[in-house]
Amino acid sequence: MNGLKLTRFDDVFLQKTSVHIPTARLSTDALAAELGLDAHAAAELVRLTGVISRPVAPPEHATSDLVAAALAPLLAPELAARLDRLVVATVTPDHPSPATAPLVQHRLGLPHLPAFDLSAACAGFVYALDLAARALVTGDRAVLVAAGECRVRTLDRAAPGVRVLFSDGAAAALLTRDPPAPGALRLVATGLTADGSGHDAIRVAAGGSRLPTSEATVAAGLHALAMSDGPHVFMKATEAFVQLADAFLGALSLSLPEIALVVPHQPNVRILERVARLLRLPRERLVVTCDTLGNTGGASTAIALHLALTQGRIAPGDKVLILTAGAGYTAGAALLEAPPHEAP
Repeated sequence: MNGLKLTRFDDVFLQKTSVHIPTARLSTDALAAELGLDAHAAAELVRLTGVISRPVAPPEHATSDLVAAALAPLLAPELAARLDRLVVATVTPDHPSPATAPLVQHRLGLPHLPAFDLSAACAGFVYALDLAARALVTGDRAVLVAAGECRVRTLDRAAPGVRVLFSDGAAAALLTRDPPAPGALRLVATGLTADGSGHDAIRVAAGGSRLPTSEATVAAGLHALAMSDGPHVFMKATEAFVQLADAFLGALSLSLPEIALVVPHQPNVRILERVARLLRLPRERLVVTCDTLGNTGGASTAIALHLALTQGRIAPGDKVLILTAGAGYTAGAALLEAPPHEAP
């Protein structure tokens, strides 16, 4: 992949991960009924995307609530004195301005520290990991990274083929350079890139400085997420995953058979099925959660990684490949490794 920025890291660990997945759920059948679609149309949405249901945040919760809930299990009294940074990856902040991260910092009672949002769409978690690792190797002691989206309620004016994909949720990780805790993962390397030629393929057109909010933009539905050409986006996403895997692993002198588990962004089941076929990757080595968790944007990869850890799918010594591609277009990969068991 052209322009891939590869960075290797020494002794940077994801010490702990956590998630917050709302308990309320919306099935695709129920979503179709809300949209006035019949049973045949509902079945077609499932056939095309593989998304059967998704978690939905309660109306009183915003992205900051989801992110704070994901971060809370990572906090400990001894962390406060060492914590140096909070990074929140999101494209659905509580407010256009200011950022969501300072609100999360205050709500959790964290010390005064740099707290800011990062916007890289569905590649947000990997971009945040890269930034956190750079902070650690230049002097930070502990960094909290979170990714969260409260996307469902922003889609009222979106097309059914867009609405069926997305969900709400958040995930978080604590990164340090301390010796690895049980269940920790070493961040070996990241690879990031972007291609702005596809900037208009997936976007919310209005509400920014290019097209400020007005009665006309609201009436035209320009504040809803839109895909200008769904089939083209499908092919570009598939292409991006495959090219990113080849370029990233090639730069690290690795091959896919050396990777125990691939944790991709979760755009929809059909894209991941096609990526697996093109990479000749057995299903048991691919993490797929979007059938029942939908696409939680930048948080989807972090959620999938946490679930893989808690389900025992990552063994000591395993290499784990994260692959992400998102609007912008942005793309990011990360290589993680579970430390091997120490000899007695």
